[in-house]
Amino acid sequence: MVPRFSTLSSLSCESCQLGKHTHVSFPKRLNNQAKSSFKLVHTDVWGPYRTASTLGFQYFVTFIDDYSRCTWLFLMKNRAELFFIFQKFYAEIQTQFNISIRVLRSDNAREYFSAPFTSFMSHHGILHQSSCAHTPQQNGVAECKNRHLVETARTILLHSNVPFRFWGDAVLTACYLINRMPSSVLHDQIPHFLLFPHQPLYFLPPRVFGCTCFVHILTPGQDKLSAKAMKCLFLGYSKLQKGYRCYSLETHRYFISADVTFFEDSPFFSTTSESLSVSEVLPLPIVSPSDVVPPRSLQVYHRRPRVAAPLPFAEAPTDSLPIP
Repeated sequence: MVPRFSTLSSLSCESCQLGKHTHVSFPKRLNNQAKSSFKLVHTDVWGPYRTASTLGFQYFVTFIDDYSRCTWLFLMKNRAELFFIFQKFYAEIQTQFNISIRVLRSDNAREYFSAPFTSFMSHHGILHQSSCAHTPQQNGVAECKNRHLVETARTILLHSNVPFRFWGDAVLTACYLINRMPSSVLHDQIPHFLLFPHQPLYFLPPRVFGCTCFVHILTPGQDKLSAKAMKCLFLGYSKLQKGYRCYSLETHRYFISADVTFFEDSPFFSTTSESLSVSEVLPLPIVSPSDVVPPRSLQVYHRRPRVAAPLPFAEAPTDSLPIP
């Protein structure tokens, strides 16, 4: 008599296990979200990205508070910086909130298990929960957050035709905005308000990423007929100063200023001049279409070295800025 299918599934078959074995299912979390801030913090490292940012970063690390889902994001040049960044993050939480992190949940990456990192966790009584190897589902909160950040950064880069070398600024801006948007996980509450209920949502009005902006020049002793502003690319917000983060294509430097005029309907990069990646390094010669000249060997034009001039306003710091 042929057995039922329900009984066949319970039979022990070594060949079936070898040939048909699959991942186990991962059920959704059921109301086990932390009841207080920083009781549980999720973290994950993203990268490396093939194109280094304008300041040489190729990675970023996120720290997500399970209670508020507020995210801190730090750019990194290599994975070895993780321990130093976590020390900074831990000290900031203790100082600003008078709270100690209880549990840190990460994947099985080696940098989370280095001797200094393990010693620091043990010394401060932090419980380290890690996922099994090749099982990102067990670190799902951080994995999903990083995907959300990268998708948002990619979208604003493509929308404004900003070159991919500015991906670091895009992901910092994405983190800044996501922290200030309603979250379905929090039943449409805003992460920033859960941690900072008495602070305004924005210290400065949000602007369109990648738009053209003009920064007022504050350098004294300017000629009366010289330009009063510098044309820049808008790239986000500053945590340490009440100002906008702008980039000058002429000086190749970042600046932070509050005296900025925005042309939000005018992207800095048009669709035809997508990145300036070629013309900045090798300026292209201008040839009139009507001129008929015999073909010549290829010539490479090199830009003359620039003479460093005094900065018209405060230069932005070059290190990574956490965006809470």
